[in-house]
Amino acid sequence: MPSTMASVRECPSCALEFEDTGNVKECPYCGYEFPQQRDSIGWIAWLLVLLLLWPAIKGLMYLLG
Repeated sequence: MPSTMASVRECPSCALEFEDTGNVKECPYCGYEFPQQRDSIGWIAWLLVLLLLWPAIKGLMYLLG
């Protein structure tokens, strides 16, 4: 029994499945380039979380201070 299971990825262009090793940037069959997530998306997500929590933090500071 293998210790790790390989994930299978399907190409949206040619619909063929292939083994995804985690760093696949293009389909080995048709050359379709998979979109890559930018690092800025993570920073934007954290900024939105902080902005959403800001009223709760202000309320907590009011109660404690």
